Amino acid sequence: MFETLFSYPRVLRRHREGPLAEERAAYLTELTARCVAPATLIKKARCCLRVAVELERWPADHCFDVAEVREMASRYAAQSRAASSRNAREHFRATAVELLRRLGRLRPERTDLPHRYEAMLCEFIELQHERSWLSDATCHSARWQITKFLDYLEQRGWVLETIHPADIDAFYQHMSLRWSRRSLSRSVSFLRAWLGYCERQGYARSGLAKALLAPRIYRHETLPLGPTWPTVGRMLAATGGDDPTSIRDHAIIVLLSVYGVRSGEVRRLRLDDIDWRQDRIRFVRSKSGRRDDAPLVAQVGNAIARYLREARPRSTSRVVFLRVRVPFTPLSPSGLYSTVKSHFPAHERPAKGRGPHGLRHACARHLLESGLSFKEVGDHLGHRDPDTTRIYAKVNLTMLRRVAFDDLGGLQ
Repeated sequence: MFETLFSYPRVLRRHREGPLAEERAAYLTELTARCVAPATLIKKARCCLRVAVELERWPADHCFDVAEVREMASRYAAQSRAASSRNAREHFRATAVELLRRLGRLRPERTDLPHRYEAMLCEFIELQHERSWLSDATCHSARWQITKFLDYLEQRGWVLETIHPADIDAFYQHMSLRWSRRSLSRSVSFLRAWLGYCERQGYARSGLAKALLAPRIYRHETLPLGPTWPTVGRMLAATGGDDPTSIRDHAIIVLLSVYGVRSGEVRRLRLDDIDWRQDRIRFVRSKSGRRDDAPLVAQVGNAIARYLREARPRSTSRVVFLRVRVPFTPLSPSGLYSTVKSHFPAHERPAKGRGPHGLRHACARHLLESGLSFKEVGDHLGHRDPDTTRIYAKVNLTMLRRVAFDDLGGLQ
């Protein structure tokens, strides 16, 4: 294995004759089977040799914890000639953890005991999912918000059965230093449902849910922010290259800007959702779970087809868009956000709306400015409530000018 990575005799001898040579070679062979790039294999081989040398300084039965691995990585980074010590440290830490786990020399991290309210919370989330919280994202957000509150109670030694409204007010006063009014309002809605459930089950004193007061959120008080349509065109032009990353990113940006779909609807898009013979594409809506079929626009179909032919890595996954580097897994939410954000022109990058949802807003505004009705735009975006689409009237300057001129008799 080492012969394929190193050609200089002294370096090759060091890796061959170093401690745990057989184990290190087996680990590198496994990485090769996973299509890890040669340059990455060389880095990992160096890290593995350093780990093996470190192991000789310890008893054979010693298992390393996370803190010891982190200290080992810091020493390696301090002596490394890499341009970024942080990258060298993180790369060494990840490699050391993998190798030590294979050798049975990594001490498992201590996991906290399940939350005292975990069973109650799981039962509540499952019940709400069946009744009204149809989206998995909503259930995940609710669990996170409620757990945040329960952790706050634990830190202060309070229990749910004896808390008062003043204790809940103290929690939100504490969180108001970091959360916006909209975040606070969303948290209150989840916590109110949770406390109402606890009251009915006898887990908390009555009256807590009614005592919760959310900050007032005015209807349409915020603007849907995102790039202008000419900026979207420049983003598409910037991804017109022939390398795999550009081909994939071009297909993603075309899909987001033409259909105005959400991030999850792009990340979950599967090969089976595209009917090439009938020129149809299906999206599974993130909030409702509804499956919506739409005509496959030629520009989108050509971009996706080129990605599938020329740039998509070989994988057993049926998800359309994958990472360009190993492991070839579907894109994560942060990965898709970073992909879109990286192609915004630096001088045109908005303060908000720099990710996939910004392109959704850009699509909606472009359709309205092109003369489509709110009903047509709402159907295109998958809105169930027509009022959701009306907020775009606030940023449709062409329509606002037309209304102003009509109301004022065309006076300027």
